[in-house]
Amino acid sequence: MTATISWTAAILLAATFAPAAMAGETSRAPSGTYCGQLSSAGVLSDAQTHFETDASGTVIGKYMFSDQGNAVEGELAETGDDGDGSDLTRTFMWRDKYGYGQLVVTFTPDFSEFTGRWNAGGSDFLPWNGRRCMQTIS
Repeated sequence: MTATISWTAAILLAATFAPAAMAGETSRAPSGTYCGQLSSAGVLSDAQTHFETDASGTVIGKYMFSDQGNAVEGELAETGDDGDGSDLTRTFMWRDKYGYGQLVVTFTPDFSEFTGRWNAGGSDFLPWNGRRCMQTIS
């Protein structure tokens, strides 16, 4: 009986610390998929933005948004970070079928959300935001 109680206590203890360990991992850099919106052609459109860290420690990503019912896919490449993986504000270059430009993103400390602004070659900045999501836009 004592062995059963000890084993159960060990499992409960491990389950208690696992989320904290995972939170520590996700707090170093953005990763995963974020659901939100971005402004395109004067309209806030549903968007999905995915971030991950490549082998060199640079954050890269992909995104998709709906433009008048058509899916537009693009890529993100980090252009501004000091390399330590702890910065909450990061700068990316976005690229899709419409062209390319700059995206500046500020994450919450736990990387669960971001607010951002994007532009295309010197134009005014427009909003782009997201919050971690589990579903994908199809």
